[in-house]
Amino acid sequence: MQTQPMGGVGRETLPPHFRHNFFALLTDYVFFGVAYSFMNPSTVLPAFARTLTAAEPLVGMVSTVMAAGWLLPQLFAGALMARKPRKKPFLVRAIFIGRPVYFLLALTAWVGLTRFPGLMLALFLVGVGWFNVLDGIAAVAWFDIMAGAIPPTRRARLVGAGQLVGGVLGIAVGGIVGVIMESPALPYPHNYALIFALAGLSLLPSTIALTTVREIVKDPAPASGTSLSLLRELREVWRDWPDFRRLVFVRWLFGLFGLALPFYILHAKEVVGLPEAVVGWFLSAQMLGGILASVALGWMSERKGPRTAIWAGAIANLTCPVLALAIHLTGARWLALTYPLVYFAYGFLNNSWMMGFFNYLLEITPEDRRTLFVGLYNTLGGVLIPTSLLGGLLLRATSYPTLFIVTAVGVAAGLWVSLGLKDTRRSDD
Repeated sequence: MQTQPMGGVGRETLPPHFRHNFFALLTDYVFFGVAYSFMNPSTVLPAFARTLTAAEPLVGMVSTVMAAGWLLPQLFAGALMARKPRKKPFLVRAIFIGRPVYFLLALTAWVGLTRFPGLMLALFLVGVGWFNVLDGIAAVAWFDIMAGAIPPTRRARLVGAGQLVGGVLGIAVGGIVGVIMESPALPYPHNYALIFALAGLSLLPSTIALTTVREIVKDPAPASGTSLSLLRELREVWRDWPDFRRLVFVRWLFGLFGLALPFYILHAKEVVGLPEAVVGWFLSAQMLGGILASVALGWMSERKGPRTAIWAGAIANLTCPVLALAIHLTGARWLALTYPLVYFAYGFLNNSWMMGFFNYLLEITPEDRRTLFVGLYNTLGGVLIPTSLLGGLLLRATSYPTLFIVTAVGVAAGLWVSLGLKDTRRSDD
C-alpha cells in the first residue's frame, strides 16, 4: 500500500488520502456533534417527552429506545460488513435513510400533533429509534473506515479537534436552545419543532462530508459460511481476548450512569426549582465539559494511550450523581446554582468514550476482524438498554437520593474494574 511520508527519515508514514479523509471525517464529527447538541438525550429529548407524559418510565424510554436502536443491530451489521471489501456503501445508505427523520418530527410537532400526546409520543419514540438503528449501522462502517484512514497515533488528534470545535459550537447551541425555549414568539410546540429542524439541518454538512470520504479498501475477513460458524467465532473472541472482556465489563458498570441520566433535568426543574431556561444552560455546560475533555484527553490519549482517558471519564462519571445527591440533601440555594456542573461533568464523560473506550477497542483488535469486534462490543452494550427505564421505575418506587446513590455505586465499581485494563502503549521489550 502506498503511504504518505510525514517528512524526514524515520518519520511516520500515513495512509493514502490522509489529509482529505482527516478533513472529511473532522467535518462530519463537528456537525454531527452540533446536531447531537440540538437533539440532546439528557436535556432536550427527555424534556420534550415530559410534555407528552407524566410517567417517569415513559420519559426514561427515550434513552432506552436510543440505546436499543443504536446497539442491537451492530453485531449483525458488523458480521455482514466483515465479509465485504468496502464498508462505505453501508455507511452512505444508512445516513441517507435515517437522518431525515428529524425533519419529520419537526413537521409533526409544528402542525400540532402534540394535541394528541399519546400519538405524538409514539411517533417521537419510533422516530428516535429509527434514527438510532440506522446510525448504529452507519457507526460500524464509520469506525472501520476511520481506523483504516487514520493511524492510531493520529486518532486522538482527529477526535480531540472534532470535539473541541463541536463543543465551541455546542455552547452556542445551548444559548440558541435557551432563547428558543423562552421566546414568546415560539410557544410550545413550535419551540421544539424548530429545535428538531435545526438538528436536521446540522446533519447536512456531516452527510455531505461522509459521501466524500475515500475508503482504504482492505481484503475482507474469510466468510464463516453459517450462523453456527459466526457463533463459534464470537465465542472465540470472548474466550481468547481477556482485554476485550474486561473492557465490556467496565462499560457495563460505567453505563449504569444511564439510570439517572434522563432525570437530572427533571430533578433540576421540578425539585430544585430551576427555571425553564435551564435546558439551555445545561447544554452549554455540557459543551464546556466536552471542550475540556477534547483538549485534555486528546493530549493524554495521544501520549499515554486510551486507558488514561477511560479513568478520567470514570471520575467525571462519578461526579454527576454525587453532586446531584449533595444538592438534593443539603437544599442549599448556593449549591443548587452549581447544578450545571453535573452537565459539565457529563460533557467531559461523553467525550471520553471516543478517546477512551473506542480508541482502546481499536488498538486491541485485529484489522481484518475489526467490524466484528466493534459490532460485538456495541451489541453487548445492549445489556444497558433498560437502564433508563429501570431508573424511571426505581425513581417512581423510591426517591431521587436512592436513584443517585445506586448510580454512584455502579459507576464506582466500574472505576475499580477499569484499573485492571492493560496499557496498550507499553513496550514488550
